[in-house]
Amino acid sequence: SYKASRLLMTSAYEKNPSLQYFIDVHRDAIPYESSIITHENKVYAKVLFVVGEDYDKYLANLSLAEKLSNALNQKVPKISRGIMKKGGSGVNGIYNQDFSPNTLLIELGGQVNNTVLVLAEVLKEVITS
Repeated sequence: SYKASRLLMTSAYEKNPSLQYFIDVHRDAIPYESSIITHENKVYAKVLFVVGEDYDKYLANLSLAEKLSNALNQKVPKISRGIMKKGGSGVNGIYNQDFSPNTLLIELGGQVNNTVLVLAEVLKEVITS
């Protein structure tokens, strides 16, 4: 799936060279009840950021993921499950994040509607700050 995503990213960038951010969204594989949180009577999908460590400039993507994770938790406490850093043998370790220092892999739990709204708000705040 990462090869297909890379083709889409490359094509989008070639058509729109001003693009600066690339987000790959996946459904989190954890059980539904573990993947949601209720805040102020709304159900949200928990968010997990995955950052590959097997490329030389991963710290930029890690920094972006940290900013977003912290901002999300300020809006909806505990909505972010944090950041999973992956590298070494037996894992992808790149996840196309070598494409740009602003590439994210986000895993969302169940009940995404409310989460997508908060995530969009936080992305706007972080990107424009």
